[in-house]
Amino acid sequence: MQTMAPPEDALTERLARLDERFDRTDERIADVDGRVAELAKDTSRRFDEVDRRITVSGEETNRRLTEVDRRISESKEDSDRRFKEVNRRIDENTEEVKGLRIEMNALQATFQRGNFALVAAVLGVIAAILAKGG
Repeated sequence: MQTMAPPEDALTERLARLDERFDRTDERIADVDGRVAELAKDTSRRFDEVDRRITVSGEETNRRLTEVDRRISESKEDSDRRFKEVNRRIDENTEEVKGLRIEMNALQATFQRGNFALVAAVLGVIAAILAKGG
């Protein structure tokens, strides 16, 4: 048995429908392609903006860190100067305290000699009174 061949019009119509579907698929692909390209441009623009903001923030951070470093250096120099001044004053005061101790020891020795002289005088007076008999 022989199969019947589809009529020529049916085959042409079927091929036309297939061509139409391919055309719509091509249009969809072109539309998706256009949207992907647009989104890629938008994403690229956003990345560029983020990169710019990162660069600006990095520069600002570097500027601030440089300022902090400068202030730390200045504070360190000032602190070093103050410590040297305090140490110099301590050294001066140490010398003054040593001198004061020497003077206090001399005063104490003089006071002790005066006490010994006073005691000797009192004893001399007592001895003179006793020697006089009275």
